[in-house]
Amino acid sequence: MPGPELATEHILDAAVVEFERHGFRRVALDDVAQRAGVSRTTIYRRFANKDELVGAVIERENVRLFADIAAELKQAGTQSNYYVEAFTLSIVKFRRHRVLHQMITDEPGLVLELAGRYQRAAIERIAEALRIIFPSGFAERIGTEAVDELADCILRYAAMVLLLPSVQPLQTADDIRAFARRHFLPSLPTALRAVPA
Repeated sequence: MPGPELATEHILDAAVVEFERHGFRRVALDDVAQRAGVSRTTIYRRFANKDELVGAVIERENVRLFADIAAELKQAGTQSNYYVEAFTLSIVKFRRHRVLHQMITDEPGLVLELAGRYQRAAIERIAEALRIIFPSGFAERIGTEAVDELADCILRYAAMVLLLPSVQPLQTADDIRAFARRHFLPSLPTALRAVPA
């Protein structure tokens, strides 16, 4: 019998596959249990209900996604504008994510419902990624509040790009960069506009 953490990972892995195949609302916990090789009782020991399981999947996938974004931007080195590149890569990577993008596309109402519950966690993940990608000392110089405001701004604009239709095309990374320069940068908090990125 696998340990509790391993069993939880198996459940989350199985849930990702089931959510990808059937959508978040149509998945039955019996299907997740069967795919994970555990009983429903095992799932309920870890998650009070399906909403809690959905939240755990989204949290885990967001942690992975933002760690991947931070690593890629850090590896890329100096950017022309960290804000624009972080925003652009967030949109591109989110659209490539097999389950998170499907949720946006197939169940936008669920996304809005979950946004209220998990907004703080999403902002924390984005802020953690920003601290990694910024040049050494930059996050400290602008302060925690400014980093959190930037993360919140990225989240809000990303939701707009991902959920709403646009007059201008927003399909390629260059399209998204142009949007970010035109709309996202001017909306940044005052403390960030005063500090070049």
